[in-house]
Formats: sequence, structure tokens, C-alpha cells
Amino acid sequence: MAMKLALLAVVAAAKDVPTVDIGKDAKGAAVALPLVGAGTWEYNNSVAYESLCSAFKAGYTMLDTANIYGNEAGVGRAIKDCWTRPRSELFVMTKVPGGLNFTATLAAHEDNMKLLQLDYVDHLMTHFPSNFDGSHASKADRQTTWKALEKIYASGAARSIGVSHYCAKHIEDVMEIAKVTPSINQVEYHVGSGDVDDVIPTCEKYGIHFMSFSPLCGPCNNTAGDNLITGNLVSKVAAHYDGVSGAQVSLRYIVQQALEHPTYFAGVIPKSNDPAHLASNLDVFGFELSKADMALLAAATLPAPTPGDCDVP
Repeated sequence: MAMKLALLAVVAAAKDVPTVDIGKDAKGAAVALPLVGAGTWEYNNSVAYESLCSAFKAGYTMLDTANIYGNEAGVGRAIKDCWTRPRSELFVMTKVPGGLNFTATLAAHEDNMKLLQLDYVDHLMTHFPSNFDGSHASKADRQTTWKALEKIYASGAARSIGVSHYCAKHIEDVMEIAKVTPSINQVEYHVGSGDVDDVIPTCEKYGIHFMSFSPLCGPCNNTAGDNLITGNLVSKVAAHYDGVSGAQVSLRYIVQQALEHPTYFAGVIPKSNDPAHLASNLDVFGFELSKADMALLAAATLPAPTPGDCDVP
């Protein structure tokens, strides 16, 4: 029989959300990343504002946004209006576009700060191993961008720095010149995806925290049977645990790996504008998936991920 553990209340208190240590800031203070945060991809300013105000009320202490999302002004307003605790207790993660030169990278983060109405973020990453049209896709481009991120880190405008969509070869390009090791590599990862870019071993090698985006595979080309909220597999596993949903199983699958491998694995950033879903997504620490269920989820090949990041030269 699969193990069953007593569940916590539906809304987890912020103090109950575990963190992983992703390094130290330029002043030598530890940087602790909560294992569940609120995503904002594809939200405009008004939806991002509403979602984050609801998330803060539910107990979230981490959010993820990006320069190219076009919602940092809404995120900044939500922080100003709805975050009621000290700024030091909120983990703000954002990104600058990939493929920018040194000066443009610095300018992009200045834009982040202006829109967010902040004087620092807790994590800043370059969004892609090139610019999105692929015209600046080289080792030299990545190294230039990384040097700019290191300057931002040294200034204190970002307490930690990292990368997103990076494959092993892209990480090696950065590590060739890095004075500061990337603390996070944010990559598509969910039940059914596997290690689509075969990058987890490289993250482990350097102590870079592998972090999931799209943990519920949304938006995703899937069927009713293989989706990660009410699909057949996650619903079957959820039935082994009292009061657990398919979506919670999908999120716990990743969070549990972070709890088991805290030196190179990080958590999840699901998004929702529904207060009940936000609360449910945060409540994944009151049960533990059995080894058999973890293996079953790890063996899944659907919903499939979107490959292509490793095609960037």
C-alpha cells in the first residue's frame, strides 16, 4: 500500500515552504530560494497584478517574471500594494533577454528595476542562450552577457544570477570565463518531459540548481488523458493519497526531487489567477510520493516537452 501522510491545511503558511540554498550574494549573505513560487508568464499587467495579490494573500513568498513578459509594471504594483511583509522576505526573480551585448544587458536590468519599482532583485537570469531570432548565438555572445550579469551581481542589483533554456554546451561556455557560478538554470521540466536537454548532469557537476518552468505543462499540446492536472496518470497516483489532486502530484514530483537533491535541484513556479488553485499549488509539503509512484511518474513520456534549445549553436 502506498504511504499516506497527514496533510497540512490547504493554505500552507509561508514559514512552512522549504527553501534551498542557491549560494551567497555579493555581501556574503546566503540566498534561500523557496521551492514553490508564483509564475506570471503570458499574464498582462492587470492579470499579473491580480494573480500576485492573491498569491501573497495565500502565503507565496516568491514570484517569477521577465523583461519580455511585458508585465513587470503590474508585478511592481502588486509588490507595492499587496506585499505587506519586509522586502527581504520576498524572493523576486526576473530575466533579461538573451543575446544582448554588455551595455544592453545592463540597460535591460535597469528597465527591470524601474518597472518593478525595486532597487534589487533576488535572482536575475539571461532568458535564452541567444536572442530569440538567433542572430546573436555564439559562445562570445553568451560570455559577454554573463560578464554583464556578474557586474550586476557585484553591484548588488541582483543577489544571485543564472541562466534559462541553457543546454550543457551553453553552460560550459559560461563556465569557461565565469567568476560567479550560475545559481539556477531554468528549463522546461514536468512529468512526461524527462531531462529534455540532458542538462541535469551538468547542473549537478557545477552545483547549478536545475529549476522547472511549466511544471504543469501549460500551455502544452496534450490530451485530456495525459494532462498534468486531471489526466489519467496523475489522477491515478493522486488516488493513493488522501485529499490530493492530480496537479498537486505533478508539482510534488518536482519538489520532492529538490528536497532529495538540494545542492542541484530547485522547485516550481506554477501560475494561476484562481485563489483556490493558488492555495492548492502551494500545499504540496504535507504528503510524500512513494518510490513506486515517483518511478511511475518518471517513466512517463507524455505530455511531451518542446525540444530545440540545444539547437542554438
